[in-house]
Amino acid sequence: MPKHLAGMPDTSFASHNDATPLFAPGTVVTTEDGSKAYKYIRVEDANLAVGDVVEYSDTSGYEVTKDRSGGASLGRVAAGVALGTITDAYYGWIQVAGLNTYTKSDGSVAVGDALVPHATSDGVADTAASGSIVANTEAQVFGYALVADTTSACSAVMLRCAY
Repeated sequence: MPKHLAGMPDTSFASHNDATPLFAPGTVVTTEDGSKAYKYIRVEDANLAVGDVVEYSDTSGYEVTKDRSGGASLGRVAAGVALGTITDAYYGWIQVAGLNTYTKSDGSVAVGDALVPHATSDGVADTAASGSIVANTEAQVFGYALVADTTSACSAVMLRCAY
């Protein structure tokens, strides 16, 4: 069951870029009202920036990557969205549930679209595909767009990552 870290405001999650872990990796916390959840992770393969969509990179449950083009992603299983800059091999927080206002996307997301990690582009979301003539990606859905994206970000996504 996620816990709330008393006295830790939402905005402080983005400031963590820790060379050594300050919390137990894999720790999940929620806001006091329960509307958002965050996970303490370790980055693998590439530095993260605000809004990067990350995927699990090993079976630890806390190592993540945004690197689709040669990284260690495990089958496009979305872990969450980066809250700030986190250096490769460092620790920090990602958002795993609730309203997120800076998820990177591929420029083709419409209101109400289910979102999945992009198949080939690093750190961005794409619209889930379904139907008999496409490779279904519905099982990889990690959130829903509440607005259409701009050319590079969706300003309102409701996240629901498996954590």
